[in-house]
Amino acid sequence: MGYNTLKSLASKTCDVIVLELLSKRSGFCLLLEQEDISPDKFDLLVKVLAEASHSQSNKEAIYELFSKIIEMKFVDRLAMHSVKIKIDYPERAKSFLTDLLTFITAITNVMITIAIDKFPTSIDIIHSSLSVLTSQGWVSDNLVSKCEQLQERLKEEAKKWEFQQKYDDKGKKRMRIDMDQLGPPDDFRELPVLPCARDLSHNQHPFLRKNIVVGKYRDGNHYLDIQFRLLREDFVRPLRNGINLFRSDTRKKYSDVKIYRRVTISNPSMVGHKECHFVQISNMNRVRMDVSKRLLYGNLLCFSKDNFTTIILGSVADRDIDRLKKGILGVEFESDTEIHDLSGEFVMVESRAYFMAYKHVLKALQEIPDDGLPLAPYIVHVEQNIKPPEYLPNGQRYDLRVIKNPRIKVYPKAYTAQFDFDEQLDTVEPDDGEVMHLSNILIEEPLHQKWPTSQQFGLDDSQLRALRSALTRQLAIIQGPPGSGKTFLGLKIVHTLLHNSHVWERDNPSPILVVCFTNHALDQFLEGMTRYTNRIVRVGSRTKSDVIARYQINFLVRSTGWVPAIIRERISRVKEELVNLEGKIKTLRAVLDECNVYTGILSLQLLLCENVIPHHIRDQFDRENCDRKLAVWLVYSVDHQQAVVTTSRKRKHSNYSNNSKSTIEIIQEEKPIKPNANNNDDGEEIGKELLEMEERDRILDVGDDDDDDKNDDDAPMLMLSDIEYEMRDMNLVNEMAELLQIYEQEYNEAALLEYNLLAGLREILLYGFSVPEMPTTEMQVIEDNLQDIWVLDLVTRWQMYKYWLRKLENKAKITIKVLNEEYKPKARAMNEVKDQEYLHCMRNASIVGMTTTGAARYSRVLKDLAPAIVVVEEAAEILEAHIITSLTTNCQHLIMIGDHQQLKPSATVYELATKFGLETSLFERMIKNGLAYETLEYQHRMRPSISRLLVPAIYPRLKDHPSVNTFPSIKGLTKDVFFITHEINEKAEADDNKSHENLYEAELVMGLCRHLMLQGYSPDEVTILTPYSGQFFLLRKLQRQQAVCTAVRICVVDNFQGEENNIILLSLVRSNVEGKVGFLSTENRVCVALSRAKYGLYITGNIKLLCKKSDLWKKIADDLASRECIGNSLTLQCNNHPEQLMTVTCGNDFSIKSPEGGCQQMCSKPLPRCNHLCPLMCHMYNLNHDQYNCQEPCLKMCDLKHQCRKNCWEECGLCLVKVEKKLPCDHIHTMHCYITPEYYRCDTIVEKEIPDCQHKVKMACHEDPTTFPCPEKCDFRLDCGHMCVWLCHSTRDQEHLEYECYKKCTRINAECTQQHPCMKKCYEDCGKCTVDIKKVLPCQHIKDVRCYIPVENVKCKEPCEKILPCDHHCQKFCFEKCDDCQVKMKRIIPSCGHEAMMPCSGTPTVEFCDGPCIKKLSCGHPCKLRCKDECTDKCLELVMSSTKCPKDHSIQLPCHLVNEVKGEDAWRYCKEPCIKTLDCGHICFGDCGRCFQGRLHVACNQPCRRQLVCGHICKQPCSADCPPCQEPCQWKCVHSKCRRKCGTWCTPCKERCNWKCKHHKCYKYCGDECSRKPCTRPCNEKLQCGHTCIGFCGEPCPPLCRNCNKDQLTDYILSGKEDEPDARFVYLEDCGHTIEADGLEYWLEQEPEKIGMKKCPKCHSTIYNNRRYQHIILQTYKAVKEVKDLYNNNNKKHTQNTEDMKRDIQLILRNPKVCNLWQSHTTKLIKILGIGTNKPKYLNDRQLQLIRFQAQVLEKATNVLHSCDKEENKNDVRQRHYIPTWVKFENNTKEGKRLKLNLKVIVKRIMERDLTVAPQMMREVSCELQRQMILPPYWKFQEKVASTSSNDLLEIKDIQAKLELLMDATVIFDEELDRKVRKLLKESEKCFGGLGISDGERVMILQAMGLKQGHWYKCPKGHIYCIGECGGAMEESSCPHCHATIGGRKHKLRRDNSVASEMDGATHSAWSHHYHNMANFDIDNI
Repeated sequence: MGYNTLKSLASKTCDVIVLELLSKRSGFCLLLEQEDISPDKFDLLVKVLAEASHSQSNKEAIYELFSKIIEMKFVDRLAMHSVKIKIDYPERAKSFLTDLLTFITAITNVMITIAIDKFPTSIDIIHSSLSVLTSQGWVSDNLVSKCEQLQERLKEEAKKWEFQQKYDDKGKKRMRIDMDQLGPPDDFRELPVLPCARDLSHNQHPFLRKNIVVGKYRDGNHYLDIQFRLLREDFVRPLRNGINLFRSDTRKKYSDVKIYRRVTISNPSMVGHKECHFVQISNMNRVRMDVSKRLLYGNLLCFSKDNFTTIILGSVADRDIDRLKKGILGVEFESDTEIHDLSGEFVMVESRAYFMAYKHVLKALQEIPDDGLPLAPYIVHVEQNIKPPEYLPNGQRYDLRVIKNPRIKVYPKAYTAQFDFDEQLDTVEPDDGEVMHLSNILIEEPLHQKWPTSQQFGLDDSQLRALRSALTRQLAIIQGPPGSGKTFLGLKIVHTLLHNSHVWERDNPSPILVVCFTNHALDQFLEGMTRYTNRIVRVGSRTKSDVIARYQINFLVRSTGWVPAIIRERISRVKEELVNLEGKIKTLRAVLDECNVYTGILSLQLLLCENVIPHHIRDQFDRENCDRKLAVWLVYSVDHQQAVVTTSRKRKHSNYSNNSKSTIEIIQEEKPIKPNANNNDDGEEIGKELLEMEERDRILDVGDDDDDDKNDDDAPMLMLSDIEYEMRDMNLVNEMAELLQIYEQEYNEAALLEYNLLAGLREILLYGFSVPEMPTTEMQVIEDNLQDIWVLDLVTRWQMYKYWLRKLENKAKITIKVLNEEYKPKARAMNEVKDQEYLHCMRNASIVGMTTTGAARYSRVLKDLAPAIVVVEEAAEILEAHIITSLTTNCQHLIMIGDHQQLKPSATVYELATKFGLETSLFERMIKNGLAYETLEYQHRMRPSISRLLVPAIYPRLKDHPSVNTFPSIKGLTKDVFFITHEINEKAEADDNKSHENLYEAELVMGLCRHLMLQGYSPDEVTILTPYSGQFFLLRKLQRQQAVCTAVRICVVDNFQGEENNIILLSLVRSNVEGKVGFLSTENRVCVALSRAKYGLYITGNIKLLCKKSDLWKKIADDLASRECIGNSLTLQCNNHPEQLMTVTCGNDFSIKSPEGGCQQMCSKPLPRCNHLCPLMCHMYNLNHDQYNCQEPCLKMCDLKHQCRKNCWEECGLCLVKVEKKLPCDHIHTMHCYITPEYYRCDTIVEKEIPDCQHKVKMACHEDPTTFPCPEKCDFRLDCGHMCVWLCHSTRDQEHLEYECYKKCTRINAECTQQHPCMKKCYEDCGKCTVDIKKVLPCQHIKDVRCYIPVENVKCKEPCEKILPCDHHCQKFCFEKCDDCQVKMKRIIPSCGHEAMMPCSGTPTVEFCDGPCIKKLSCGHPCKLRCKDECTDKCLELVMSSTKCPKDHSIQLPCHLVNEVKGEDAWRYCKEPCIKTLDCGHICFGDCGRCFQGRLHVACNQPCRRQLVCGHICKQPCSADCPPCQEPCQWKCVHSKCRRKCGTWCTPCKERCNWKCKHHKCYKYCGDECSRKPCTRPCNEKLQCGHTCIGFCGEPCPPLCRNCNKDQLTDYILSGKEDEPDARFVYLEDCGHTIEADGLEYWLEQEPEKIGMKKCPKCHSTIYNNRRYQHIILQTYKAVKEVKDLYNNNNKKHTQNTEDMKRDIQLILRNPKVCNLWQSHTTKLIKILGIGTNKPKYLNDRQLQLIRFQAQVLEKATNVLHSCDKEENKNDVRQRHYIPTWVKFENNTKEGKRLKLNLKVIVKRIMERDLTVAPQMMREVSCELQRQMILPPYWKFQEKVASTSSNDLLEIKDIQAKLELLMDATVIFDEELDRKVRKLLKESEKCFGGLGISDGERVMILQAMGLKQGHWYKCPKGHIYCIGECGGAMEESSCPHCHATIGGRKHKLRRDNSVASEMDGATHSAWSHHYHNMANFDIDNI
């Protein structure tokens, strides 16, 4: 590294220098190794290092750089160089030593320990050099001072380091002893509960002393100090370690904390009368929050945005899972947020410690006075002589009957309706006399004297001893091993105390306080008490127990309403005040939210009311006569062109477009989404179940006691309904949604256009939201000088609005601060009065239940409650500090029940738990200090084979109660206890909770569970336990796959403490190569896991690993091995076949070896109802087979020995066998066996006589003749002469009175003249004769007429045969009267002489003449119309115009336009062919006029005919690039066919491929490349001709036969093998040709010359569908698809460009002016884009480019048309402040019409393009539009030239000549020409006078000058000048441009000067405001 390199580095930034030095190519290390570095280079190197040390952004790199420097011992060389500087170069000493000290100080800050070791000597040398140089005057004293400070710092740090070194392995114990003997440095009561930044420093070493486990404390203060500091350190240390690890910027995992980056904090909202901030956490979608233990309620959170130099502490207050999935978390801040800035992004650290428990306990510890510690002689001084409770007098007798008979209960003296439930528990049952001897026991007598025996109480001896101890000792300690009845005894103790409450309530009537560690344990304990009392109050979170729910304190307070009036009044009053304040604060915070998170434009009235807007601006708004003035100013009045440019620029340079959702997205979000059951993850419910218990233990108050609290905001988004808006984004979205619905339902294009315009307004609104704010000082200057708000541009308007919002925000913040100060004491008052409400409820109870955290939270309430008796259940699991804070000064009796050999208290920091004794509970400490305690000696739970695992390993003296010896053995297994060992490794850290899982064990346990269920056990009898949550999740997942096991409970061991079940399946999980067993080596947890089972215990785990890590497991393994209860496999025993033993080693073995719960033999037991053998495999269910249906044939017989034909299980029923039987009538018949002959109906045919008619007929033998219908015909003759057609009916209508004859009538029709017979039925009336006959009419014509109609009434429709006078036949009907002749005939029209066809009777006039008109028009040309048409005055005769087109072509115009159309207007009529060669190579077929004299050619319509990559021929008109193919796609398969256009991409078929034969099969999807190879075996199918197929096996059979179609097979030779007898052929489905396989394969494998699909070698048709060669087709299609992707932008890098392009188009189409002028074209583009639809249409890149160009053309054309209008109105700024929905443009000038006509032609031409547009047309259209844009100013110039009398005429003529040359109509008007023309036009303004500046420059000048309207004037030549002050002319001067006289005198302007209206829109001078009060008003509109 050379000098120049170092010199260049010195000029760079510090972070770049660091990276450069660390670069491998830098040579920095080589430079440090050099021994002979020159002094100059040395100085420069130190300068570079000093500059590099300033870097803050890359600390890791700085650390690496410093490490290299120290490793090379370069610091020592630096010190020596300082000596050399002192001697040889003192003049350079100041600079060098300054840099050197900077560099060394930086290293010291980063690497303090290394600095202590390496730097002292070097710094001493540097200090010596500095001292000499200071004395010589080369350096200042400041450098010496800096060096000395560095020396002092190193000395201090060295002392600290030496102090810390005492904490080595040998001296650590001694140091602790020393600290234990020291007094505290400060009073623990003055320490803050919350950690500060100093507490989290890595240098912080808090003062800690060990918990004195064995021995006494000095005093209560000593005891409380140790407990407080250890507990505080337990939650502070994880946070400290995690933050310091984060600050070190290492890559280590954060085990103590969770880090969340980019966290933002919202404004607070009131939840339950508390401030709750909702924070937004990024990237929360990566974590499964439903199963994670992250961010649980009460977890401590630490926020910082300065690397934790300052911190803000808070805790989790709202953990709603749905919001948490979106990254929204509710936080209650513990720190004072008023002194912190909550804006910006924070780093959030979450501690794994449950802070809320620590917070309440620590505060409660601080509130305990020195002399107020209850039971101090035992707790502090560990006195072993425990006295009786103070309330127990000598000689006190107890009634102990309730121990034997729990139903006996004395009715309480104090009764309250608060506990008046339906059940009457508190009643006295009559004593049966058996327990009377227990009613008067002298309680303090020894057990062996006057106490009854344990049998009399129904207890064992140890239980009786424990009972007496609990009743007679101030501090009673009862140890209960598993199953010994701790809870049972605890309930007896409480029952006894309640029964004798008169003893302890004598002086202090108070309830018994029951304390448990968890809610679950508390609920279980209280449930037992409900059997003998209902005077219970449970304090804390919601309970899952339905029994305890009604004792919840919030429920009692709310439901009973029995609260003193004074408390109710106080609550009501305070609540009303709080709600009132909350309403005000919420409204103000809503304003703050709008000031920061914009949702709309606030009402102007709101800003005016708060005096945010100054008066001079307020007056300007007041002058505007419109609604929504702010919205008009910010959105409506904005020039759309400016908005488009601004928003587009903003979008390109920022993520503006990504921050706001599109309208369609918002509308779609509002639509309800149907829940998808398939999306529900199994883990969600499992995780909720696991976390629910822990969450309940944390939440103390849920606020359900206050109905009003339910209405609090439950979401972070504040309600803004109370704030008035002039425009809101959501309102726009809703209105657009309505318009969209109208368009979709009614296809209303006006609604679509209106939707599009509203979308444009919303675009401006959203852009306004994104405008960055300007500094306040700058905005204040603009505001003070703002004389016209309408001259501001879009950005400045929004910046001004946001400046006003900032002012409004500041005012709101001040008000909120005042309200908050008022709110805080009110909130505290509400908490206090709620505590009073709770206290009143508790005082009326007999039992008050709390968790330890709840007791600490309500410690002040407990002080007033003053319970004399406290019972602590599972006391050995609770931290000592938690129990202490549950006690009050009045506590006289403490009963602790637990077992310190089971679960211990849980501490967060392992070191504090084990080495400082924090995990030692008060329960255990008292026992270890020799205080009296009782141990329950008999266990009633476990069978002896299970209890042996605990005895004597854990409980040497534990005995089995005799009842456990009778427990039944487990069915289906040979052992009741078994350990299945294995060595299959676990999966580490299976979830976010860093847990573990073992799939092998999970499957084994679930298999065993299924086996037990098949034995007939109910799910309630089996529980699966595991120590790890990861295994819990896995087991629950597998449980869902086993239907019989779904109701079995699965639980984590710690959550099953205190519970039991008949059978326990235990999965230990841990098995790994690292040899880690976790807390399985902890004796307490093992004890809990092994002691939950009653009848059977089955464990699976790695026993070898456990034995290596734990002596306890060695003992357990030895015991199990001695009983042969351990092994690699579990032995199953079939209960049905006891000799059948089966071993299982994995979960799958159970379903194989015991599929039905038995064995693999057949059941073969006789069925109870039929004695058939059971055909099922051995099963354990339905052993009696009473529910089994036997499928064997039935063996039963009827009386005639016929066998039953049904299955055995079916009822036999009647015998259905057919037999012959003789009937009573002597006939023999075949019938079912069960039928009796007497009841059988004989169907033999016999002849019988019917009595009524005496007919003899044949009938069945069983028929009765009297009822049998006679089959003979009736022979009766009717009155009409016909015979009756009925059968014999002698019993019905014998006289035929009701009979209707349906035969043909024989009568003559009425009124018939020809004797026509009637054609109706005989029974019908005949009626008139309707027969048609020929009759002679009076006119002698013969006609068919109805018989009954007279001929006089008939109208003859024959043609009239009469001759008219003109000798023509009459043309009418015969019955009509003859009239004028209408025969058409040729007649000569006299007036014109033409022959015309006309009616004979008509008069010949010109109205019948279709010949050419013979008249001449006024111009002399003959009329071109017909004779009968009226002559027009517009002659269409083409006449040569005097005007020639710029190309010198003659122009023919219609005669009537010759005098009207001249000059440029006539050019469009030029019809000379263009014949110019276009860029595509074709000749232009347009004419000179249509092609704009060669400037804009018509589109080439020649067909393209090029072949596309897909194989199709392009059929579109010629263009530079072919558009995507529009033919239907040819891809198809057996499942479906692609229905898209060929030019788009195809979606591959996702059905399973069915290409298979008997040799191969494909297993992939149909659209993928097949996994099988083509089959080479011949097809054996037969063709229709009978010959064998010539194709391959599994392929489509070719239709040609080798024998029958040989000529067709060989007519195309590809490979030469076509005529070989074994040749195989392939059938191409696309074209139908049959090609020889080898030749086709060779053809297809050839590399193509260009990209394209494979083709048939015979017909060159594209091959798409052929399974055999699909792999080749797909490979080819990849290249084709790449081309399609280029068309369709199917890649991610084009996606953003496509979206940007669409947004650009939308911005243009949302311009109201564009929409109005080009409605049809705009609507067309909107539809093509799919704007406003839920599914926007797909458009490829070229289509989008075309649409964008079309939109740009519409926009440009609009701007051109409005340019003239702009010139006219540009002086009046306020006229542009409102853009209505439809802007109308009318310009009737000659130039305006010409312009509009030209633009219509241009627009129509470009809008005709549908798919693509040639680049030539795009270029020419753009140039022509630019030419049209310049025409208005050019024409204006020409007008000025024509009317000018300027002295600069020569100069003007010169400019005119140049302009005419440049404006040549035959030349394309490109950018260069445009620039030159504009330059000349600007130069011309100097000659004519004028502004000579752009409109934007004019506005900037007006803003800079800050003058009102009317101060601007112009000289006679038009040059602009201004007059200040009042604006009136007071003196004369000369124009600086033309030296003309300007100004005036006495406020009177010179006559040749005038007001410059074009400058500021003024119509009068400003001074008129003072004299005439005109103020530039529009006089016409006043």
